[in-house]
Amino acid sequence: MQTAVEHDREYVGEVQAIQRAEILARSNGHIEAVAVDEGASVKEGQLLFRLSAKDLQQEARKARAAVASVEAELKAAQLERESTKLLLDTKVVSPAEFALVDSKAQLLTAKLEEARAQLAQAELHLARSEIRAPFDGVVGRLTKKVGSMVHAGDALTTLTNTDEVFVYFRVSESEYLAHTKDTGSALGTTVGFLLANGEKYGAPGAIDAVASEFDRATGTLAFRARFPNEQRLLKHGGSGRVVLRTSLENAITVPQAATFEVQDQLYLYVVDSDGTARARKLVPGLRLRDAFVVRSGIEPGERFIASGIQKVKDGDKIAVRVSSPPNSTSQL
Repeated sequence: MQTAVEHDREYVGEVQAIQRAEILARSNGHIEAVAVDEGASVKEGQLLFRLSAKDLQQEARKARAAVASVEAELKAAQLERESTKLLLDTKVVSPAEFALVDSKAQLLTAKLEEARAQLAQAELHLARSEIRAPFDGVVGRLTKKVGSMVHAGDALTTLTNTDEVFVYFRVSESEYLAHTKDTGSALGTTVGFLLANGEKYGAPGAIDAVASEFDRATGTLAFRARFPNEQRLLKHGGSGRVVLRTSLENAITVPQAATFEVQDQLYLYVVDSDGTARARKLVPGLRLRDAFVVRSGIEPGERFIASGIQKVKDGDKIAVRVSSPPNSTSQL
């Protein structure tokens, strides 16, 4: 019979956090403080770790002192320049003497800029001893404890934001074409998600990204769906099955009970105009729970034997009893 069909396909999905970062040590030293615990929720900028930084603190103090010293020298040189300028205006000193004083002030101005740059560098190094959260998220496993010696680049923990999650799955080329034949794009398509225990996830998601190339090794295309995760039920690294619904209009379906296999080929008995049963090969498109969606092999309006096919042979005469409307595929 010809009817509208909705068919759900399931694909293995991999859950990934919408944001995830590996938190690394940015300098050498030992851990003086761990300000969070595993599984804790933190805000952007919140302190996570503090490393020993006595030498860096000393460098910063020296740099601040150097800046203060040069600032004092520059102030004295500027006062000297102003007074020398007055003497130059009254021709008490020569232009050469004023130029010498002016050059001293300019030299100290450059020296101050250099001292401030060194201070900024020292404060930057000192700031690296404090490791803060780059975004709101949940702290992962702490790989180092208080007192542990670390080097720049050592992993300390991870931070994940799972307010929303991405679920990645792969679709074959034929299925991709089936999903996009009407709109030309799968973007925005609503999908469901089955958890690892088989339960249905409470909120639908939507496809928001499609890879630009097929994987030649597998013949599949990567899709990404975005799901809300307010309860944080879905975790980074989890798995499940993405449910993608396909809708077919005017699909020809036949009951599975009306078909039989011969050498891995699917057949059914079509009854011709004089009531003779003829075995005909079918090409199925989809397999539903108790029926096949037929791609080719039977046309709307043709009659076939729906039950009792074990008692029928090719060429048998059949007593026809039509139970469907004239324009539909009839079951006998």
